[in-house]
Amino acid sequence: MGVRVPPLATLAGRSNVKVQLEELSPIVRRLTVELPPVRVDEALADAYRSLGRTVKIRGFRPGKAPRRILEELYKDQVERDVSTRLVEGSLAGALAEKAIAAVATPVIEQDRLVQGQPYRYRALIEVMPKIEPKDYRGLSLVAKGAAAGDDAVEAELARIRESLATLDPVPDRKVALEGDVAIIDYDFSGLPEGAPKAEGNRDTAVEVAPGSILAGFLVELKGVEIGQRIDVPVAFPVDHPVEKLRGVQATCRVTLKALRRRDVPALDDEMVKDLDEPGLTTLSALRARIGQRLAQAAEAEAAHDRREQIVAQLLEKNRFEAPTALIDRAAEGMLRRIAERIVEAGADPKELRVDQAKLRAMAEQRIKGEMILAAIADREGITVGEPEVDAYLEKVARDEEVPLAKAKARFARAPARAALVAKLREEKTLAFLAAEANIDKGQP
Repeated sequence: MGVRVPPLATLAGRSNVKVQLEELSPIVRRLTVELPPVRVDEALADAYRSLGRTVKIRGFRPGKAPRRILEELYKDQVERDVSTRLVEGSLAGALAEKAIAAVATPVIEQDRLVQGQPYRYRALIEVMPKIEPKDYRGLSLVAKGAAAGDDAVEAELARIRESLATLDPVPDRKVALEGDVAIIDYDFSGLPEGAPKAEGNRDTAVEVAPGSILAGFLVELKGVEIGQRIDVPVAFPVDHPVEKLRGVQATCRVTLKALRRRDVPALDDEMVKDLDEPGLTTLSALRARIGQRLAQAAEAEAAHDRREQIVAQLLEKNRFEAPTALIDRAAEGMLRRIAERIVEAGADPKELRVDQAKLRAMAEQRIKGEMILAAIADREGITVGEPEVDAYLEKVARDEEVPLAKAKARFARAPARAALVAKLREEKTLAFLAAEANIDKGQP
């Protein structure tokens, strides 16, 4: 059973608590906290009083068991719980006294609690390093990326047409021709022990065209008649997501069941109406929207590349440590997003193989980038005001075609609002650094 220890809020504010601070590294501090014997004795007495009112002990009425009996039965448990509560009741005050802002939960090393004796514990705390940014003006940047042109718009229109294509039966023949869509059953043989067998795949659509069946192409079906079975050699790529299939040579047994012809809609206003997008009814409007989206994507890609260049140069000129807790947190987030994408692609996340060292290096680069940019923002007095936040939310509402109230609701909670302000502040800092940089725009 758990022992209920009274709150120590009244004790937390008392004096005679000794706090010693050691700087073990630019990002690690050690606090040694010593609580006086009176505080220990009062906490123990309160714990035993509370315990005596709740436990049932044979031979004693509730609340009447003497403390020595309670100690015989519950001493170790009470001392552990009181130790924990003494730490909880004093650590925040000790951190405040030494003006320490921890970036993660401190690691506590506790001494044994003894009645009538001072109680000591040590807390290892990670903190943000003090960064004095330097050499951040006059960076050398290379402008990359270009605005989306007409060819990109037409390519996207072609992709949309293909996405709207229907598969119609081929009534006039039974032999597959290149360009057909074949409906097949298939399975693999010759796979290693323990590898997914991929057996029983039924009514799968593949294109009769050059390429691998692993990507949905099977040119070997050309000339095959409905009902016929063929064996096709398959080479699994060396970077296949399933480790046991990497580089494997196998055989795919394929049975042709039916043929379909891809019917791609004409590029006109009727096709646009089939998209069923609000406010979009004409081909010219679709072209304009695609151009806008591609331009936004191109700008986002250019901004990402610009940030990567800026951060890489800043970290080369400014060397510092980053708290391991922040790096761990960032790496875990990256891994979680990778796993989510794998699940969305229909793969088994258990087969995920990640280079942990590379992932951690990427996480460290990201965290250090955020830290150096924040330090520059502090140095330059870069801030984000409410009008800028409002303008951003209005843009979100326009781009996503949602009511402004809905966009604002997304950032109504304090953590989301703080994250948004930090994002906008970083963007302003990057814009400042880009304006101060020497930019090579390449060949016209």
